[in-house]
Amino acid sequence: MKNEEVTLILAGGNLSLPFLENVIKEHAGATIIAADRGLEACMKLQIEPNYVIGDFDSLDEQVKDAFLADRRNVTKLNPIKDDTDSEAALHLAFEKTKGDIFLLGGTGTRLDHVLGNIAILGQGFVQDRHIFLLDEHNRIRLIQKECRIKKEEQYGKYVSVVSFCGVARGVSESGVFYPLDHVDLQPFTSLGISNEIVDEEAVITVEDGTLIVIESKD
Repeated sequence: MKNEEVTLILAGGNLSLPFLENVIKEHAGATIIAADRGLEACMKLQIEPNYVIGDFDSLDEQVKDAFLADRRNVTKLNPIKDDTDSEAALHLAFEKTKGDIFLLGGTGTRLDHVLGNIAILGQGFVQDRHIFLLDEHNRIRLIQKECRIKKEEQYGKYVSVVSFCGVARGVSESGVFYPLDHVDLQPFTSLGISNEIVDEEAVITVEDGTLIVIESKD
């Protein structure tokens, strides 16, 4: 999963500072993009992001004054726009960086934003980039072919799959407690929830369609 080049997008949702600090240490040298209120986390941890982007409508005024005044690599967006700050940051990552992209602060109390952030993960298919939505309890990705998860590297105890945007046809899961063999996974079912890896590696494949793959910990 890990590439030599990694980009961390810090969005404005729930973002635990100790968790963020650990992720930054794990991916030392990563490019950091602060999206709007994600800049507040950078300020608290005294991190200088490589890029800052957003309409800054939810940003603390003191942070605006302290950080945005004389910095370069700041992109100010019009608050009246079609995409979210997270999606704008993702487009910036496509333009400026290479390798895997981790979106942090993309979950929280605003479920509309959570669903939107899951949806934009699919832009990685066109860009040939791996994108993950990451928080303290979940690592989320979209797949259209295959993913492999080593047990020693899994993110928590549970692995769940959910069809996305219609039927996911020919879904197979091996190396897990509840295997699937070429099942057409319907969009209105909980069939793929709360599986567990029992072998050294889990292999998840889909022949046609898109799957949300969620690794979770309690």
